[in-house]
Amino acid sequence: MVGAGILLFFVWTLRKRNSKNSNRKRERTNRETTEDIGLVDTWLEMTDPSQSQQCMVLDERNRSSPITNAERVNLLQPSEPVNDYSSLYSPPRCWEIPIELVTLKKVIGKGAFGQVAKAEVRGLQGRPTTILVAVKMLKEHASESDRKELLSELQLMKELDAHPHVIKLLGCITRSGPLMVLTEYVPYGDLLGYLRKSRGLNDTYFQDPDIKPKTNLTSKQLMKYAWQVADGMSYLSSIPIIHRDIAARNVLVGEGETCKVTDFGMARDIQEDNIYQMRSKGRIPLKWTAFEALLHGKYSTKSDVWSYGVLLNEIVTIGGTPYPEMDGRQTLTLLNSGYRMPKPQHVDDKLYDIMTNCWKDDPDLRPSFESLRNELKEMEDQHKRLINMKMYDKQLYANFEDLNV
Repeated sequence: MVGAGILLFFVWTLRKRNSKNSNRKRERTNRETTEDIGLVDTWLEMTDPSQSQQCMVLDERNRSSPITNAERVNLLQPSEPVNDYSSLYSPPRCWEIPIELVTLKKVIGKGAFGQVAKAEVRGLQGRPTTILVAVKMLKEHASESDRKELLSELQLMKELDAHPHVIKLLGCITRSGPLMVLTEYVPYGDLLGYLRKSRGLNDTYFQDPDIKPKTNLTSKQLMKYAWQVADGMSYLSSIPIIHRDIAARNVLVGEGETCKVTDFGMARDIQEDNIYQMRSKGRIPLKWTAFEALLHGKYSTKSDVWSYGVLLNEIVTIGGTPYPEMDGRQTLTLLNSGYRMPKPQHVDDKLYDIMTNCWKDDPDLRPSFESLRNELKEMEDQHKRLINMKMYDKQLYANFEDLNV
């Protein structure tokens, strides 16, 4: 009798667990269906109704300004904008910012469908200061799918913890004006432009004429950039999130030459099965995309590792173009035959081995971002041997107009 009771309890427990799993799957399916039919405004709202209501209340509070006179004076008082984001690294009660608190200064970067502007924002998270921020927004004639992509990027960034080598979301505008995503302002622009400017080239996606790049980068600096990107990606892959567009153009360089992974427009959360199957046509950065992703549309953290190997080549060649003078189709054909980018003459075998390990045919044989981060950290004192700048020939890595193929 006791044995039968235990058996019945076990069956009841198992059914309850299966019911919970089914509910989770149903919720996930409903969420994906909402995205598919394009209900982006509903999808943008916070998942917790109480938080959503609180957000609306806070938004109205900011609009009607039911605050003390002293607070109002502090908010409106002119002040020099600052770049200290350390006090803003805890998630706010509400990400929404009234548009009247944001002053756009100038466009500092443009893409096919979006642009980035330097701006000032007053009273961010209730603080009586003016903060410099970067504002990502759509161009005037952007499509609804472009808007949905930017909303997707915003939603993902809301879920990230603060990390020194990942760009930080500070707020957004979704109700009181054009869609805007506010992030920390990173003064030196994208890593690709930063590298190329250091050797006199001016083709950068993100540029501020008030910021002068450093010249004659050292091997120590280059190894530092490589480690920082691996560190940022180690965090993202631990969540786990796949970025799908790791490249020097999607890394920003901030104060103290701190590299921060950015641009999550193609990123996907892969909590369930650690892999993302590409099912629809879209823009694909061919020369940075892993072999299995190009052939079968299969993305994982290990496909990001492949892309990191290409980015590492960009760093050590100081902004060299991957597979120069080849188009994307030629590259795919060569990769299929076993071809990999050759070792730059000024790079040591040990560092080149890291690249080729990232480009293994079998994703399971590639290193993890955690191991890449640890290995590069151990190698930082060997930078002069790993990257011999005396042998660097910039003529071998001239600028080619094929960055996105």
